Amino acid sequence: MRKKLKLGNIVRVNFIGSSYVCEIIEIVDKTTYKGRNINTGIIIPNLRWKAHKDKKSVWFIEDLISDATTAKSTKSIDTRKHTTSKVELQKAIKKQKDFIQGNIKK
Repeated sequence: MRKKLKLGNIVRVNFIGSSYVCEIIEIVDKTTYKGRNINTGIIIPNLRWKAHKDKKSVWFIEDLISDATTAKSTKSIDTRKHTTSKVELQKAIKKQKDFIQGNIKK
């Protein structure tokens, strides 16, 4: 069953005879997708339906499990804002410049 997939679709993926359940996290082009293994979180690039797969590719999509789209965004929820202040950053840059010039103080 070849169908255009959407973000958040759940598919069964085959890797050299083993099946894994993955979620589509990115649409690369018309026939290529990027998925994330639901159990392990490993990202699998260049997923295609079996009819569209490359001869060298070991990954292919077997079938669509769930048509419900759960993903609202491809942006990582682990992204933190303002983790380093400008003062700390300037101090770190100065220390790095001193180290490169050979002015190491213990």
